[in-house]
Amino acid sequence: MESSWTVLSFLVAVWLIAFSAQLADFATARFDHLRLARGVRTRVRLHPVAWVVPVAGLAFVVTAVGIDWSARMFFAEQTQFPAAVLIALSTVAIAVAVVAIIAVVVVRPPADSYRLMRDELIELAGVRMHQDQVDEFHARVSAIDAASKERRMPDSVTVPATLQLILRTPHWLIAPVVSLAVAISAIVEVVSDSSRLWMLALALLTLVISVSFAIAAARASMVLRAAVRSTQDVYRGELVGLLFEAERSSKKRVAGLGDRVARALSILREQQAAQ
Repeated sequence: MESSWTVLSFLVAVWLIAFSAQLADFATARFDHLRLARGVRTRVRLHPVAWVVPVAGLAFVVTAVGIDWSARMFFAEQTQFPAAVLIALSTVAIAVAVVAIIAVVVVRPPADSYRLMRDELIELAGVRMHQDQVDEFHARVSAIDAASKERRMPDSVTVPATLQLILRTPHWLIAPVVSLAVAISAIVEVVSDSSRLWMLALALLTLVISVSFAIAAARASMVLRAAVRSTQDVYRGELVGLLFEAERSSKKRVAGLGDRVARALSILREQQAAQ
């Protein structure tokens, strides 16, 4: 009986973590989409780092439990002093590692994008670029086009497309799967004690909530992706126009110019040596 309660408590704790990640994913997708729709922002900022919220919360809980555990061991018996110090140092190491990972991911430079190249060309307005520079911009555009095609998701926000997206990105299935395990564990408890029928009702409620939020988060993500694609198409159109202007005014390569310059310099050196 005690072991089943332990398993159920552990599963509920895991479900709470997974459900908090679901909430963060759904909320950040909706927030970024509203910002894009209103024109307040021109790029997605929060949704890619939605996992920071549950991970930071989990790190806080682990830190608190580690501090409490080490304090209890430290004041219980002096013989447990080394173990208490080890637990305290491990807690600090985990907290520092989580903060470092979040900092590295959040503050990393933005990836190459149509918007970034458009801004670069706007800054270079009035500057006559070499053809090599223009060709480099064309290569970057082709690379982004290829990457966007590989990451392309279904355009329609329908139930089949939503289920397809959920299967392609399994992190939305974590909370429903854990809630299903909670329901199975609750059924075992009810079989052993019929007075705990309320536990099964709560477990089934968590399953319904998890599945509903998984679908809602997937649909919100699809709507956000569609809005991002629409914004990127606008940036790409502006970028193509700027590239056309830059290519028209660029310094073209002259065929054989390098050979003629080298030959002229060679003749000049021969004349100077003869003098």
